[in-house]
Amino acid sequence: MVFVTVVILSALAFFIVDRVSPAPVTVSDSGPDAGFARDMQAHHAQAVEMALLIRDKSANPELRTIAYDIATTQQHQNGQMFAWLQDWGLSQARSGPPMAWMKTPAGGHVSGAPHAAPTSSTAMEGMATPEQMQALRRSSGKEAERLFTDLMIRHHQGGVAMATAAAKLSETSRVRNFAAGVVDAQTAEITSLQELRGRL
Repeated sequence: MVFVTVVILSALAFFIVDRVSPAPVTVSDSGPDAGFARDMQAHHAQAVEMALLIRDKSANPELRTIAYDIATTQQHQNGQMFAWLQDWGLSQARSGPPMAWMKTPAGGHVSGAPHAAPTSSTAMEGMATPEQMQALRRSSGKEAERLFTDLMIRHHQGGVAMATAAAKLSETSRVRNFAAGVVDAQTAEITSLQELRGRL
C-alpha cells in the first residue's frame, strides 16, 4: 500500500510540474536536458518491457502490482520526455553516445555517473543485456520472479544515478524537478523490490 501511494503521489507531482513549467525555452541539442530526456526514455522502455513480462509470468500479487506500477508510471514519464523534445524542436534520436551529457562542465563526471560514456544503449548504467532479457523471457515461476527483481533493482540503481546527474546538471527547472522526483520514486521502489526479493 505504501509503495502504491508513493508511485501515485510521484506521478501526480510529475504531472503538475510538467503543467506549470514555463514554455518555451531554448535547450541545447547536446546538453544535459536533451540528453537526459533521450537516454531516460530508452532506460524506461526496457523497464516497461521487463515489468510487463513479469506481470504476465507471475502469480505473486505484490510483484504484479509493483510491475504494473512501474510499467504505467514509466510509460507516462516517457510521454512527457518525448513531448519535451518536441517542445524544444529537437530530434528524439541522440547524435552522440548514451550518457555523454553526464559530464560536468569541467570535464569530469557527476557523482554516481559512469567514468566513460557507453557505446550502446544496452550498456547504459543499469540496463539489462540482451542475454539477460532473453533469460527473463524464457524463465518462469520463482526463477522469473527472482531474475526480474535482481534485474530491476540494478536497473533502478542506474536510473537513480542518471536522474541524480540530471538534477544537478540540467539547465531547466522542468527537467531538474522531474529528475529529483525520479530519484525519490525509484529509491523507494528499490527498497520495496529488495524487501520483496528477500521473501521470494
